Amino acid sequence: MVLELHKPRPVWQIMFSTHHTDVGLLYLITSLGFLFLGGALALAIRAELFFPGSQIIADSMTFNRMFTVHGTTLIFLFILPSASAVGNYFVPIMVRYKDMAYPKLNAIAFWMIPPGGALIWLGFADFTWYATPPYSVISAPGPAADMWIFGLKILGVSSILGAINFVVTILKCKHPDMSIGQVPLLAWSFLSSSLIILVALPTFAAALLMLLTDRMGVSGFFNPVMGGDPIAYAHLFWFTFHPEVYVLVIPAIGMMYEIIPRFSRRPIFSHSSGVAAFVILAIVGFSSWAHHMYATGMSFTEKTVFMVGTLAAVPASAMHVFNFLATMWGGRIRFSTPMMWAVGGIALFFSAGAGGVVNSAMPLDFVTHDSYWVVGHFHLFVMGTIAFGTIGYVYYMFPYVTGRMYHEALGKVHFVLAMVGTVMVFFTQHVLGLFGMPRRIYDYPPIPEWVAMNQIATIGAMLIGISMAIWLGNMIYSSGRGREANMEDPFGLGGKYYYPHQQKNPVH
Repeated sequence: MVLELHKPRPVWQIMFSTHHTDVGLLYLITSLGFLFLGGALALAIRAELFFPGSQIIADSMTFNRMFTVHGTTLIFLFILPSASAVGNYFVPIMVRYKDMAYPKLNAIAFWMIPPGGALIWLGFADFTWYATPPYSVISAPGPAADMWIFGLKILGVSSILGAINFVVTILKCKHPDMSIGQVPLLAWSFLSSSLIILVALPTFAAALLMLLTDRMGVSGFFNPVMGGDPIAYAHLFWFTFHPEVYVLVIPAIGMMYEIIPRFSRRPIFSHSSGVAAFVILAIVGFSSWAHHMYATGMSFTEKTVFMVGTLAAVPASAMHVFNFLATMWGGRIRFSTPMMWAVGGIALFFSAGAGGVVNSAMPLDFVTHDSYWVVGHFHLFVMGTIAFGTIGYVYYMFPYVTGRMYHEALGKVHFVLAMVGTVMVFFTQHVLGLFGMPRRIYDYPPIPEWVAMNQIATIGAMLIGISMAIWLGNMIYSSGRGREANMEDPFGLGGKYYYPHQQKNPVH
């Protein structure tokens, strides 16, 4: 991958810069900081569940607070900003433009993240990242809940501003010689996910405003005491957050589209099918939100509609997997660290998707609903696909950003430990759900199978934590002391694979 990248500037200049590479670095550093904060809470939660009874967390209220901030942090403060980091750094380069369309707006979108994150962490609310009524309306203690709501509102505005910038940059600022069909698949992934954000996120913004006024006592949208309907909140929430799943996963798939052809030393098998799959996922994501709500008393016809809508995402997801496998087939694959993470992400993407098919089927969903099966399924997507794709791309972009190489052996150790840990945690949680363990519980009865599987999951989580510590040390050391990278071919792959964003035409 031959790119003409801007050299990173000193920290004090980066912080006050509006250039897309500097803003991308700010997004990356901030998101990785929140990754380790949210991951620390996850390790504490898993340590608490190693045995029945109280271990290290004092009470259920503290457990719920840690659970809430863990989920909110990793979704809104790690996954979304880390994707924005990659998009900010590389999308203008790929469309051959000098910067994002609105550089100052881009910087503003980033600088809304620290105060939003601070509100969430200082408040430490206790109603999970769903904020489900009526508890969040009537019983959740303030001002923690109100701080969470305001934090989410700020982060939502940040996401919308960033999405507007990506859409305008890709559609209106691409090089005149570049047709929309030539736009790389990574840029297409950001275009698709940004359009989803612009359609879906205002619904949740409205729900949060309604929730806040309910808490203030001036309305009763979701308060059953005042004639409100908590199920209405669930519809508004899932109308945003089922498409939001695709907002999270689509950029990670786009990152794999950059890694896999390069390390297979072959062009991508089908650019057009990748574009089609992104567009289909962006559309069908809005046809499946209520499959989360089969247990709320919907009619059989309504459930059938949403079951079919959910299953409509399967062919598009399969198109991506087929595209990856067809690209690798017959290629001269080199399993450097980025490629290992990408291939691992593909395997876990397939596994997580299989679990999603189970959740979409009405009879099976009633068995797994609100059980640890759902925890395993969601986290297998988040960790096994999104984080794997993102981490792989961080390794991939590392020499282009820093001019130095990371330690390859440590990168592979990081992958192996994380892969083993991910399988241990989230596959085991699927089985725990089938054994009847409900999610979001602070304590559980000493059922031998539950105890054994919780211990396996906790050991797996510790392996992931160790692997992340190795990664952090590798990145910090290598960015200052690593060997100098060959910017033309830092991974020693040889040959040139020309994609539209690699042509020598000047930016405009």
